[in-house]
Amino acid sequence: MKASLYIHIPFCKKKCDYCDFFSIGEKDRRGKSNDLSDSYIEALVKEAKIYADYYKISEWESLYVGGGTPSLLSSSQIAALFSGIKKAAPVTENAEVTFEMNPDDVSGEFLKSCEKAGINRLSMGIQALDDAALSSVGRGSSVQVILTALETLKNHWSGRLSVDFIAGLPHHTWKSFENQFETLKNYPGIDHISLYTLTVEENTPLWKKIEDGKISFSYEKADKMWLKGRNILEKMGYFQYEVSNFAKKGCEARHNSAYWRQESYVGIGSGASGTVYDFEKGQAVRWTDTLSIPAYLASVDKSFSIGEIEFLKRSVEKIDEKTLEFEFLMLGFRQLCGVRESEFEKRFGNSLGKRIGSDRSDGLFFQWKKKGLAVEQKIPGGDKIYALNRRGILLLNRFLEELI
Repeated sequence: MKASLYIHIPFCKKKCDYCDFFSIGEKDRRGKSNDLSDSYIEALVKEAKIYADYYKISEWESLYVGGGTPSLLSSSQIAALFSGIKKAAPVTENAEVTFEMNPDDVSGEFLKSCEKAGINRLSMGIQALDDAALSSVGRGSSVQVILTALETLKNHWSGRLSVDFIAGLPHHTWKSFENQFETLKNYPGIDHISLYTLTVEENTPLWKKIEDGKISFSYEKADKMWLKGRNILEKMGYFQYEVSNFAKKGCEARHNSAYWRQESYVGIGSGASGTVYDFEKGQAVRWTDTLSIPAYLASVDKSFSIGEIEFLKRSVEKIDEKTLEFEFLMLGFRQLCGVRESEFEKRFGNSLGKRIGSDRSDGLFFQWKKKGLAVEQKIPGGDKIYALNRRGILLLNRFLEELI
């Protein structure tokens, strides 16, 4: 089988105040077993080999190195990681290979290491071009550092480039929010932009500051900012193809699209998740590696030495067909391209129109279409596509709640 590969690097210089992903900042590391050492890179390579052998993976269709902060890796670690991954299973020709980075890690040497390793797409977290907004959530970069990184990329990087922004950061003014996208026009190499609305997760430092009244935050303002940002990006030539993702034509993120299409992907690294699908049997297996880095290192070594996947320290969930069906719809309707009737029926043997209620006047999809929130399109060959439109996708959660 073929699969995508996600590689988790759970290390940061400092965790951002809004982050609830698994990662460890410098001040929270205790002992060598929690450091970003060569032994962690070796464990990643071993784990990739374990899954490649177990699932008989013939090729990696896409690679994504995320975190945490992958750009903390040294040049030698980047080289060792990609060399080992390619030995576990070859990478498909012209595969998308993405590497996340922070602006303050961008340098000519870093870019040369990426290019030499076969990385052809970089993803940089900008979040905002406003120092007050960045400082409010504990981001380490400044606007000047970000602009310097963009100039370095413009002059020394020939691959693809994606950047992230967050709408609704505290202290972010409307003028600054709008002007930051104008600045992007100086960097035509950016072909993909992720624009998220700030989500305040419980028990994060940001949540505590808001609860204590140290920082003010408005969900309404965040939503309005995101809508404004969407309009600006579309006028700049980036089309929305998923809830939070915008791209120039033909530059959609192939790796993330594999998630949304329910294609198998392997996740390696402490805290990483993976899912392998078997639609013939109507089931899937999903796992998440342990959040303890020492336990992760030990379990990979043990499993690798005896050749048994069961010894990996991870939580495993078996997903039944009913859950797979709902996840297929949930992921499909996240995308503006929607859900194809023939694909749904091929996988689940049921009528998509009947499942979503497009075949009767009191049905869910019929009603959403009547309200101007959804579209139903016939395509050549007699197939149909069902999708939420630009207005409807803003109400995705409500649609999914009613769909359950």
